[in-house]
Amino acid sequence: MRIVHVSAEVHPFAMTGGLASVASSLPSALHGAGHDTFVITPLHSQEGVDLEWLDGPFRTPDGMEFGLGKSVIPGSDCPVVFVASNEYFNRRGLYGPTGSEAWPDNAARFSFFCRAALEAVSRLGGCDVLHCHDWHAGLVPVMSRLQGGPPAVFTIHNLAFQGTFPLDQFAATGLPTAMAGLDGLEYHGGFSFMKGGILFSERVTTVSPTYASEVTTPEGGFGMEGLLLQKRGEGRLEGILNGIDNELWGPEDDPSISPWFTPDSLRRRSACRSALLEECGLTLPDSAIVAGVVSRLTWQKGLDLVLPALEGLIAEGRLSLAVLGTGESWIEDPLSAASRRFPGRVFFRREYDDPLSRRIYAGCDIFLMPSRFEPCGLSQMIAMRYGAIPVVRRTGGLADTVTDIREGGCGIVFDGSEPEALRQAVGRAAEAYGDVRSWRAMQRSAMRIDNSWTARVPAYLEIYRKASSGGWIEKNHGCRAPGRDLHRGNTDR
Repeated sequence: MRIVHVSAEVHPFAMTGGLASVASSLPSALHGAGHDTFVITPLHSQEGVDLEWLDGPFRTPDGMEFGLGKSVIPGSDCPVVFVASNEYFNRRGLYGPTGSEAWPDNAARFSFFCRAALEAVSRLGGCDVLHCHDWHAGLVPVMSRLQGGPPAVFTIHNLAFQGTFPLDQFAATGLPTAMAGLDGLEYHGGFSFMKGGILFSERVTTVSPTYASEVTTPEGGFGMEGLLLQKRGEGRLEGILNGIDNELWGPEDDPSISPWFTPDSLRRRSACRSALLEECGLTLPDSAIVAGVVSRLTWQKGLDLVLPALEGLIAEGRLSLAVLGTGESWIEDPLSAASRRFPGRVFFRREYDDPLSRRIYAGCDIFLMPSRFEPCGLSQMIAMRYGAIPVVRRTGGLADTVTDIREGGCGIVFDGSEPEALRQAVGRAAEAYGDVRSWRAMQRSAMRIDNSWTARVPAYLEIYRKASSGGWIEKNHGCRAPGRDLHRGNTDR
């Protein structure tokens, strides 16, 4: 089967969150399983990317020129095709000049990307299924449907981000005016890329089974719950858990940590714990517990609950806290203040530092994820792989990947979104930590859970099979355009 992924981010070339990891690891896993797979993504920056430029010229149907460069995902021979445009990409910031400020021409930028991606698919030999990720690729299913092209699977990574723009920008999409209506992309007086992806795809997936249920509720649907309820009623909405790349994440050979360890050499992990405490300037009694956080610091992640919940434990010397991440100032500033107020107890670094994140995973005793909602989450799976016990709120993918110790699992799961609920959960973790033998057994169990992408491939292949055999596709799809074989360079097929 030939599957083309379309994503605005692909690790390690451009990344703001879990989307980039999925758009790298899933295609690599499919490719490794013998399927003809490649990824199309914008060339946000050519810095550090070794490209083979494909022979053009390339133009969208409305005559806009773009370049196509080819590389591969590191650690895999899965190809990545970059859409190059100095007008729309090659900027400082993927979606805006700052994390909170968007580029004013984002509707035009990602409409162009969707048109260029479809043109690239046609020029490079067509495909059996288009797999489009999040709102930035939401117009690809719309355009493909209108052109009688390949069927699409659309994955919602986070429904809170919907690619919604004013109707006066609709012309930038290049779509017929009729598509701006209620039966098309119209959404609360504007138009939404996300709605287009959901409405015009053969199958819609979310990144966890629980999230697939949550998005059909008023609390989790962000206004799209009616459309998603319809998709679920048609049997076209499913949740498939994200995975992690075990080649990328693993304490048995991670160059950022020392010493390496496995479930069978877990005693060596204590040296990673000591090294983390020294690096972060943390001091604590042997009986105290080390809590780690690696996250975007946003309301969604619930990290404003951490200090109100844990300040007493920190002040009493029963817990130390290491936090790494950036986000909203109303969360960052109190963490900075706490690091000054509790020297040796609270460490906060306001940036993303990949090697340090790995040392936090490998050295902390518990990993905190009190998210208010979490479509899937990767950090809790990474933490378990490194032997850190996750403390999570029961929501989305956290509920699907972490089972509480009272239910025979290897995590702490709590309900509610108040500081007291988190405080009690951490208290339970501290109590469990006191039983060294039981704690070690729980760590080993956590490390042996298979959250690899290899385990997820069969579920996606079934989704692709359903998408390629349904509805309008049987009438409109079935032949490939002539093009180039990405695995044999620039030769004609």
